[in-house]
Amino acid sequence: MREARDIAKRMREMLTMDKVGIKEGFSTALTNDLSRLLGDYFELVAPVNVDIVQGDGGAYKIQIDSLASRIKQFDTTLDIKRY
Repeated sequence: MREARDIAKRMREMLTMDKVGIKEGFSTALTNDLSRLLGDYFELVAPVNVDIVQGDGGAYKIQIDSLASRIKQFDTTLDIKRY
């Protein structure tokens, strides 16, 4: 069952890459970069999934999905009280 899902996902990815004109290396690099970025802010419990679709006007719709168990807390310079 899982194998069929993996094959279907891979086929969707290949069709998307072919239609949109992106290469597998681009897709892998984007997914890895987004995983690292989101991992800095969230405790991820599911891998990042990126879907890219090109619309009629040529613009790209980019959908990023993942699942997190919590938001990481940290202070920035904007959080420091100013006198």
